[in-house]
Amino acid sequence: MEKNHRSVARDCELKQLRHYAAQNNQNLTKPMSILTRKLIVGLLGGFIASASAQGATYPDKPVTIVVPYTAGGVTDVFGRAIAMKLSRKWEQTVIIENRAGGGTIIGTQHVSRAAPDGYTLLLTSYGFTSNPILRKSLPYDPASLTPLLLIGTSTNMLVINAKLPYKDLADVLKMAREKPGALILASSGNGSSPHVAAELFAKASGIQITHIPYKGTSPAMNDLLGGQVHGIFDGTSALGNVSTGKLRAIAIASAQRHPSAPDTPTFRELGVDMVFGGWFGFFVPSAMSQPLQDTIFKEIEASIADPEVNAIIAKTGLVIENKTQEQFKLFLKNESERLKQLTESGGASITVE
Repeated sequence: MEKNHRSVARDCELKQLRHYAAQNNQNLTKPMSILTRKLIVGLLGGFIASASAQGATYPDKPVTIVVPYTAGGVTDVFGRAIAMKLSRKWEQTVIIENRAGGGTIIGTQHVSRAAPDGYTLLLTSYGFTSNPILRKSLPYDPASLTPLLLIGTSTNMLVINAKLPYKDLADVLKMAREKPGALILASSGNGSSPHVAAELFAKASGIQITHIPYKGTSPAMNDLLGGQVHGIFDGTSALGNVSTGKLRAIAIASAQRHPSAPDTPTFRELGVDMVFGGWFGFFVPSAMSQPLQDTIFKEIEASIADPEVNAIIAKTGLVIENKTQEQFKLFLKNESERLKQLTESGGASITVE
């Protein structure tokens, strides 16, 4: 309605300009009277101010949220739930664009080159932490993107195909030790939290694994259910397939048992010293103005707090965090330092290239 009023106002201003020009018989070859000149300048000033005010309204065109994974995974689920709420509130289309591949590099690079106008956002996860540390080079500068909002954190849990004969961690380790490299673990991509978790597990338990990276959790899970791989370190979102008997939960990499999986033991309980998890959050081009960052932060934060969206996210087992933008930046700094310590100390040898 406000846009219609502005449009009507501009039309009236233009009609008034034409009226004064015709009344004074003005054209480019004849001088204007001082009064006419003042009237036109005043009306043009109002017209420009009105147009500027309309341009300052965010968003006034579709917004794209880039997810660097295939559709169907948890990152995609989070993005679509939030996009649904934002679209309703803004009365604008909010597009989820899945740009999978390269261990999140393809989608991340795309957003790093986007205009800092708020119309291209990145929703990603642990790969943003691991890629700068585990890869020799990247086609984008991580500093070209700034952390905006942390949705939440998750705990990795080892799940295997329920048709396999291994009933618990002891069975899995027995097979892996008898046949080095025979245990095939999938991940959502090189450098992803399931990948890092698998390598940490191999190091902590003294076994060799075969890692198969996918372009997201969804295709990895499809192959796990189909029997092409043995298992994956997924979040508690995998409990749905555990409850239906398709997957078997072996152990969870948390300090205590998870409320959603009280019957699943921790690795520490079973003698493997391993605590590890992932995170999910939004990033924007670093050149974006802070006022615009603040606006988008508040809008996404409000969307996550919406009961409908909150329920969708909570159903995956994600622990929703209520951190400020600065706290998210500090969180990521700590995550990077932790991974560096693991790799530099020999705690894990992770190959992504």
